[in-house]
Amino acid sequence: MIEDTTNSAPSGSAAPSVQEAETQEARVASTTEKEGKETRIYEVGYLLLPTISEEELPREVTAIKDILDKEGVTLIREEFPKFRALSYAMQKRVQGAYVTHTNAYFGWIKFEAAALSARRIEQALQHYDKLLRFLLIKTVREETMNVPRLPRTARGERKEAPKGAPASAPVSETELDKSLEKLIAE
Repeated sequence: MIEDTTNSAPSGSAAPSVQEAETQEARVASTTEKEGKETRIYEVGYLLLPTISEEELPREVTAIKDILDKEGVTLIREEFPKFRALSYAMQKRVQGAYVTHTNAYFGWIKFEAAALSARRIEQALQHYDKLLRFLLIKTVREETMNVPRLPRTARGERKEAPKGAPASAPVSETELDKSLEKLIAE
């Protein structure tokens, strides 16, 4: 075995050798490559500014889709934005001043992408000035819409035995033992 002593650290130091450093770099690159190529399902929910007109809305949605297409994602489902009242007022900085909004266009897109692509999409959406707010989450491919539930019965409702039914007479232990022995014998 030949050691490379030209780049090695002085004896007694804890610095890694060249081979160890190269091996570690290869492991990091391999891990990053695997994380980047493995696809996952994501969903982005977004609020577009209410100052956008109805005529401009399709163009803004197309711009968001272009950000996704640039990363080569596979679209699964989407919902075109609808104008909604917000639960609370949100502020957006516009030309150096904060503007408060109480309404926005809410839409969402579900897609499949690599982890690195999702990070780049998130960064691109952060710089998109027509968005009031957005949320990018990992999800599942299956449909996750709310399913109507069956109505619950009120607690405390109990069915009582009819009053006309005869009450059972108490059974003695000997009778009970005889019945058990008959069942076991069968």
